[in-house]
Amino acid sequence: MQELHFAMPIMSLTAIISAGVMTLNWFMYQTADGVRQWMFSMQLMALTCLLLIGISYQPEAVTFVALTCLFASFYFFVNGTEKFFKLPHSHTVWIIIAVVYFALVSWFSFVDSNRAMRYIASYSLVTISMGLSIRTLMVCTPSHHQRPSLSRWGFLVACLSVFAVLSIHLLTLDVKSQPAVLTSLTTSQVLVIAATVCLPIILCVAFSLLCGAQQLEKMALLAQKNKQASLLKGRFLTMLSHELRTPLNAIVGHADMLKRIPREPQKHAQLCDVISEAAHSLSDLANQVLLQAKGEQVGAQLKPVNLPEQARSVFELLLPLSKNKGLELKLRIDERLEELYFLTDKESLLLILKNLMSNGIKYTEHGEVILSVNLQEPQRKHGSLERRVQFSVSDTGIGLSQNALDYIFEPFASTQLEHNISNSAGFGLSLSKQLVEHLGGELTVCSEVKQGTVFSFSLQLNSCDIPATQKAADENKAQQIALSTSRILVVEDNLLNQEVLKHYLQDTKMYCEYVRSLTDATDAIKAETFDVILLDMHLPDGHGLEWWQNLQGHFEPAQAPTVIALTGDADEEAQQKYLQHGITYCLEKPISGAILLSVLEHVGTAHTTQINPLQLLDEQVVAHLNKQFDSQFLNTKLMYLADTFDYEFAQLQGLADIQAIEQLEVKLKTLIQECIDLGLKALAQALVETKDAVRAKQVIDWRALHHYAKQNALALQNYQKQFCAVRNI
Repeated sequence: MQELHFAMPIMSLTAIISAGVMTLNWFMYQTADGVRQWMFSMQLMALTCLLLIGISYQPEAVTFVALTCLFASFYFFVNGTEKFFKLPHSHTVWIIIAVVYFALVSWFSFVDSNRAMRYIASYSLVTISMGLSIRTLMVCTPSHHQRPSLSRWGFLVACLSVFAVLSIHLLTLDVKSQPAVLTSLTTSQVLVIAATVCLPIILCVAFSLLCGAQQLEKMALLAQKNKQASLLKGRFLTMLSHELRTPLNAIVGHADMLKRIPREPQKHAQLCDVISEAAHSLSDLANQVLLQAKGEQVGAQLKPVNLPEQARSVFELLLPLSKNKGLELKLRIDERLEELYFLTDKESLLLILKNLMSNGIKYTEHGEVILSVNLQEPQRKHGSLERRVQFSVSDTGIGLSQNALDYIFEPFASTQLEHNISNSAGFGLSLSKQLVEHLGGELTVCSEVKQGTVFSFSLQLNSCDIPATQKAADENKAQQIALSTSRILVVEDNLLNQEVLKHYLQDTKMYCEYVRSLTDATDAIKAETFDVILLDMHLPDGHGLEWWQNLQGHFEPAQAPTVIALTGDADEEAQQKYLQHGITYCLEKPISGAILLSVLEHVGTAHTTQINPLQLLDEQVVAHLNKQFDSQFLNTKLMYLADTFDYEFAQLQGLADIQAIEQLEVKLKTLIQECIDLGLKALAQALVETKDAVRAKQVIDWRALHHYAKQNALALQNYQKQFCAVRNI
């Protein structure tokens, strides 16, 4: 044992250096698992060596502390190794080891002082630790990015070296205390001393190699992800081009037909309808791409839909594409569906059918493409009549291999060249599958190579009443009167968009002024009074919302014009922000003429109809509020009531969009009670009727209800001012 006497001081120095190196490694690789435990292990090993320098003359208590530090050092050694290689830590094994080890060390330190037995206990601890570490190394399978030849083998050699050196010490153990004389050491003893001194450095180098290898692995993974992202980008652009070309081809083809056909108003109107539908299809696709890129889903907008009518619109849109390829496009609709209406998301359903049929046409060279819509047996569920409708699109095209079927719905999963993406069907199928699942169905595919493909899905839909139409002459006349009394300021910088709006508004007999910047809009408002502002939100000299927020404070609440945002923002959060900060309506581009006129009708009716506040309010409740609260406090609260309704109704519409019916009813119940407490009796009644309509699964015009709520808030605010004025006389 006398070689330990000479090795321990130098080993203490190497252990301290190794602890310092491992501390630097921890600063460099803090995110790596196990590095902190290895740092603790080397620091405790250095402390153990310092305590054991004078073991021959140290008290037994100090020796016991040194052996405790040795146990902690190798515990962290194994724990760090297991964390680094991501294997579970065996707590039970270490509890048993601790009990046995400390029992032996305590006995042979304080009861029967025996240096040899203490060394054997320590040797057993280190041997078990090395064995557990080697087992962890062997069980863990290296990834294909890792270069294990140096780091893993280096760690294995380090563990075996520790085991070998301690085994030599055990075999040459001499329990008799002999004076240490440097000149009496043999060559083998000098080699053992050198090996002992190098043990901390060997372990430190092994740890450092493992940390460096893991860092290289992370860099390799990052490089692979970047390469994959680049490939996906190319595939995405190719597949998106495919999805965009379908409606674009329809627009170009029908525009060319429109030019060549003689003056036939009815035929021209049909062609224009197809062009308009294709343009809206492009808008829908752009919205869906943006939402999918953000990892979001659009909320289902449930509307009464006649399924045969929607199927025919898709059929008419894609008919020119099939004719150009010499294909026969067929439509098979169950006759029982002709008179039925269902509540579903019209836009999503149309996009699904367009994607499936356009893919069928694209990958079919000869034969036919068939769209089938069939009604299955009705079912009663939760008191409402539900019907299952089966949709299928079949073709006689090139078909799909079994290998392609395994990943047909994965986005950008094609391994084919960009010029041959038929085996993947691309972005459209991934999007279609997502939309079908969002509607509560499952998109399936059945295909054979050179035999054709069939895509199908079924939806469980609630039937509803036929929606009321607005084609009566008296209603059109009333609308014309309401619109003719409005003065509109159109703030739009794009001249083509201005021409579209002029076309929509030319038959309404409204006074319209058109400007192209916010500066001109400010000058126009100073010069004249307007009832409505059609405001583009992104203009060369600023943002429309910021402009209106700065301007609306200059108007009395009853005199402020109604602002309708014209925006290309498909982001729901952006639109909710507009509604919460003074914008009454948000219309997405491309603007629909029918929707624009409908919104203007609501606004015109509100401006021309004088509503008696006493018809909307409960006088007794308002009087009680004035007794209960200070008038100034109440006035301040009511001043922000309209803004509060903006937030509340944004939440209501959001809950309706995601079909969270229970939460929607709870929110409506709370809002009804708040309206009753404020004396808004008419609004409370309207909300009660809305709650009943929600239970009956009827379609609700949330924008109209929101506008009505703001009218009621304004009426309460004005009545409160009059009430205070009369009371102060």
